[in-house]
Amino acid sequence: MNFRDLEYLVAVADLGHFGQAAQACHVSQSTLSLQLQKLEADLGVQLIERTHRRVVISPTGLSFVERARGILRARQEMLDDAAIEAGQMPREITLGLIPTIAPYRLGAVLSAMKTAYPKTHVRVVEDVTQALEKGVALGDLDAAILATDVTDSLLVETPLMEDELLLAVPTDHSLAARKRRIPPELMRGDKLLLLKDGHCLRDQALEFCTAHGGGHTHESMATSIETLIALIRHGAGVTLMPKMAVDQRVIPAGVSFLRLDPAPSRIVRLITRKTSRLGKVLAAVLLGV
Repeated sequence: MNFRDLEYLVAVADLGHFGQAAQACHVSQSTLSLQLQKLEADLGVQLIERTHRRVVISPTGLSFVERARGILRARQEMLDDAAIEAGQMPREITLGLIPTIAPYRLGAVLSAMKTAYPKTHVRVVEDVTQALEKGVALGDLDAAILATDVTDSLLVETPLMEDELLLAVPTDHSLAARKRRIPPELMRGDKLLLLKDGHCLRDQALEFCTAHGGGHTHESMATSIETLIALIRHGAGVTLMPKMAVDQRVIPAGVSFLRLDPAPSRIVRLITRKTSRLGKVLAAVLLGV
């Protein structure tokens, strides 16, 4: 048994296909299949149920896959620690970002990393909070940038910055001309437009508006901030928008952004595994970016 065998097993479990797993591991399908057969022979158990139509991991195999993930994660952390101890960084790190942060902070994040560690390639994965948190915990991601508290006890978070949420309304809205901060109660009666389930910004906007106004009708109908802006331009409703999204784009005609009192906000944070030394290094580079 060797690390490559474990990588093959995890790849087959993740992709459910020998050909795709072989491609992901940069080997031929015959090589991958043969090595997994040898692994099963060495262990004396069946890990994979092979049919003409699909690949199924056996109940015993599922347990071995999780152990394999842990071994591979520990191995990578050892390699990362060795590089950090020598004053270097891993040649590649995988960083996750949620969709309501990635388009607006990714450039600054990559620039900061390139300046601090020019020889390290940053592979970016964009996904919703739950998927990124799971990816970091399992070792599929080295770190992730989120905007909610972590719930997994294996993870640790480092606050990077506070991001205010602004009220976005159509320019013909009765509140659009106001220059001072407005109380959120004045939003009562407006339809609150939200991102679909899975986006933490949806929960944050709904929680704030419910606590400080109530009585809102709301609708989850978008998967991106850009879609929300387009809907607001056409008078479909109002929403809460991250200030970083407003600062990093040309403000479109037909939309006004207002500040609220009290001001809602979200904490942008970096999450990593508690067992990884990489988190402290990344936090030092990205703090305030």
